[in-house]
Amino acid sequence: MTEHFTGHNKARLEARPNRFFLACAILALSIAFLMSAALAGTTAFRKEWQFAADAKV
Repeated sequence: MTEHFTGHNKARLEARPNRFFLACAILALSIAFLMSAALAGTTAFRKEWQFAADAKV
């Protein structure tokens, strides 16, 4: 009976994702989010600057 539970726990541990893989995935998602936020910010800033330049003319 104990072998059954030992095998079950071993299978559960092998099925869960590796912590290193999880950390890398979270890091990649964070970098992607920051890059998209920076891109949206620069785009908004450029458009605002363009409107300000058009208003001066």
